[in-house]
Amino acid sequence: MFVPVWIVFFLTGLAMAAAVLYWSVKTRQFDEQERAKHLPFAGMALEELNEKPPVIFGRSFYGILAIFFCGLIIIGIAVFAIFSA
Repeated sequence: MFVPVWIVFFLTGLAMAAAVLYWSVKTRQFDEQERAKHLPFAGMALEELNEKPPVIFGRSFYGILAIFFCGLIIIGIAVFAIFSA
């Protein structure tokens, strides 16, 4: 009973991804890639493009980093427990 739930979950996600890809190709979302790569910089002066904003890491960054490393530690413990048995 456990496995069919995950198979349905996987197939649903796969169908949704295929539908989005089909829509994007059908509506020609990938046609103007040369123009699209410059859109984030539209309306900016050359001086603004050369300026580098200061990188500030807030509390949320360090929280996500802590969760990431906790996950790595748990995976390491699980792998060690599996292969040392």
